[in-house]
Amino acid sequence: MRALTIIKSEHQNLAAVLYSMEHLVGEIDNGKHPDFAVFHGLFTYIDRFLDEYHHPKENRYLFPAVLARAPDTADLIQELGRQHSEGETLFVEMLKALSAYEFSGASEFPRFRDSLLKYTAFERHHALLEENELLPRAREVLEASDWESIDAAFGENQDPMFGDQWDSEFSVLFARLVNSLPTPLGLGDAWK
Repeated sequence: MRALTIIKSEHQNLAAVLYSMEHLVGEIDNGKHPDFAVFHGLFTYIDRFLDEYHHPKENRYLFPAVLARAPDTADLIQELGRQHSEGETLFVEMLKALSAYEFSGASEFPRFRDSLLKYTAFERHHALLEENELLPRAREVLEASDWESIDAAFGENQDPMFGDQWDSEFSVLFARLVNSLPTPLGLGDAWK
């Protein structure tokens, strides 16, 4: 059941990224100049980690195992899989809105802000659905033999920004975030 701890930890890491994105948008709303490099870094993190590791492993390992042991979860698992696809679509819309904002200027900010806030709310709701409905059911119905392959798959995940082995490009992004975000996630101006 190590995968449950990993999934919850990955959700917490994603929550920190979502909060960071919302905070940065709030600063722009308050007149601060946008740091597009930080947004691109956060989006790259989401693309590389969430969409390449986290969701595919849920789709490939966790969801089928739970469905096999608890057919009554079919609607829930179908909804979660659909949400994975919808999240990718919302992510692309947000990325396009960022590109338009960066290229065309302030007139595109409202579209970017709205797409970002829609994405962050969506991902939070998705993570809560998994944690409140799917993961308790998985703990209840899966057997040790099921957990072996699920734990092994999630154990291979290497979070490039929050994991044990930081990716050098993400360590720079992480340092920039920590130094710019207010507590509890960052140091903000208080450290200077």
